[in-house]
Amino acid sequence: MKLKIDVEFSPVFEAACFPSHLSIELEEKEATIKGLLFRLLKEYGEKLKPLLFEKGEDSILSGLMVMVNDKAYTGTAVNQQVIPLHDNDKVSLLYFVSGG
Repeated sequence: MKLKIDVEFSPVFEAACFPSHLSIELEEKEATIKGLLFRLLKEYGEKLKPLLFEKGEDSILSGLMVMVNDKAYTGTAVNQQVIPLHDNDKVSLLYFVSGG
């Protein structure tokens, strides 16, 4: 069974010529946040890798924030646990913004 996931991207991704929104189908066995990120990398290539993963690693960037519906996860949390996705979930990929 395939699950449909809606993904929204912050402007950082748009600067890499990435759309602001897309829908992607995942197999049930890859329906986790990490599975989604690896699938995006596979589909959209190397320009996406530095926006999602630590350099030279398969670890999610700690500064990446992933919203699933209304719940937020840091990149660190995504690395430490398996977070399942469900059909018609809305996922937003954002970056922490700090300022002063």
